[in-house]
Amino acid sequence: MKTHRKEFSITTSRKSILAGKKQWILSMLFFCIFSNSSFSQGLEKCACLSEFQFLQGYIETNFAAFNDNVNEANRGDYESFVQKIKSEISDDSIDDHCLIYLQRYLNFFKDNHTQINDPGYIFDESDEAAFQEFLRSPHFQKRERVDLDLAALEKSLATATSNEIEGIYQSSDGSYKVALVKNQNAFRDYYGIILDSKSKLWQPGQVKFELKQTGENSFKGFYYYKYYGLNTEAVIYDGRKLGSWVKKGLESTQNEAQTAINNQAKGPFDFKKIKEDVGYLSIKTFEGYLKSMFDSVLLAHQEDILSLPKLIIDVRGNGGGSDALLSGLMPLMYTDTIYTELPQLYVTEDNYRIYKEFLQEMQADSLSYGLETITNFGKLVQKFENSPSRVFVPMFDSIDDLGHERRVNLGAKSYTFTNLLGEDKNYMKTFTDTEKLPGLPQKIVLLIDRGCASTCENLILLANQNSKVITLGQNSGGYKGYGNVFPVITPMGYRLNMSTTRYEDARKYEFVGIPPQIYIEDNEDWIRRAMELLDGKED
Repeated sequence: MKTHRKEFSITTSRKSILAGKKQWILSMLFFCIFSNSSFSQGLEKCACLSEFQFLQGYIETNFAAFNDNVNEANRGDYESFVQKIKSEISDDSIDDHCLIYLQRYLNFFKDNHTQINDPGYIFDESDEAAFQEFLRSPHFQKRERVDLDLAALEKSLATATSNEIEGIYQSSDGSYKVALVKNQNAFRDYYGIILDSKSKLWQPGQVKFELKQTGENSFKGFYYYKYYGLNTEAVIYDGRKLGSWVKKGLESTQNEAQTAINNQAKGPFDFKKIKEDVGYLSIKTFEGYLKSMFDSVLLAHQEDILSLPKLIIDVRGNGGGSDALLSGLMPLMYTDTIYTELPQLYVTEDNYRIYKEFLQEMQADSLSYGLETITNFGKLVQKFENSPSRVFVPMFDSIDDLGHERRVNLGAKSYTFTNLLGEDKNYMKTFTDTEKLPGLPQKIVLLIDRGCASTCENLILLANQNSKVITLGQNSGGYKGYGNVFPVITPMGYRLNMSTTRYEDARKYEFVGIPPQIYIEDNEDWIRRAMELLDGKED
């Protein structure tokens, strides 16, 4: 189920959540502050420990994936893991690493949708008073600084070669110049120190990013963005570039921006005839706001699509979006009844509060959301009211909630499919008369990879149930086990996006992804292999 998402502040609608923890937080603060030789450092450590305690309690109580990931067999490991993180928080000398430990905690759970991030300190830079307030904020004050002779450091690194990762780097947009220097502790192996910044938000001497080595030329990067929000990502050093950062003295003679423009795809959707009997349809996203564009592409190429016997559909790198964009592909793929697993709703007091408050927001803006959407969402709220806490309940009780018919368009043509609800309410059957569907294409190859996630994975599940489609590539992203994410703002201002539903069967694909019917290596020619399959030249 797709919904708009609302942000809830811990300091307002989450007061009741914190009330039960108030006494613990106060006692933790008292213990930490007066047992630490540095009063201010004690405050910082306590703030992060309290934040971690909040996150742990909220996840254990409300997270749809918690009991699937923590059971009798591994509870001891989980508790040891929690204690290890708390110890690391207490031992870390850098004040603003807190988010990293919270992210590490969430990584214990196999749910790609549930994440926590720092939106940073966003303000109007043209407002001088707001800027001065930013300079007094913890985001700015806590950002690590180094006491080094920056001019001498830059001079010493100016002759660094591609054999050395240490050196002077510039951001891809030219906004920042940093010195990358080895600086090892339990947390990192290198850090990037600002030498020059075109943004007044960053000053020389501040640490812009940190790297932990994971392989010969691979690293886990911790990047502090313009507004000081923290993001983690995998980074590769290729001798000239460190992720998106370019090493000074080793810049390409070709304009990087022009290269990016030249390499850009023609758009999110593209169709072309690559052989007399083979069509190629590229779908880079299923974002809902692009539905009219997608429909237009199908309409413009409808004659070719429905007259060619063979078709390649390429969804590599498609991170998902809205199932509404899948509809136009159903008539192309369908050969037999489609079984669609339906989500289960996790009932807790806090999840109920989130859904109820969102319903109130929808009711207050009924023109935008529409009566049908509000009515259907109201039924979910009633499920919370009529169900015991800490249980999963079917999200839909009747086919009326889903619709007895699904009418879909492929170009200018319209097709009707019938829906039936399964007896256990955990799946829906969709079927139609194949005689009324287009006869072509007769054979389809669907190209998939790790970048195919969420809604894109729904397309794979659809393809796997229809005999005319072969899936070729690598495992998908693994975003199918849990969903219906709502954001909650934590006491320290971080944004927790947490799943409130699960798919009992599809959770087996979470993290590992959906395997293709035929696997292919990165260095192979995927299009050539797809055409061989379409021609019947299978290995």
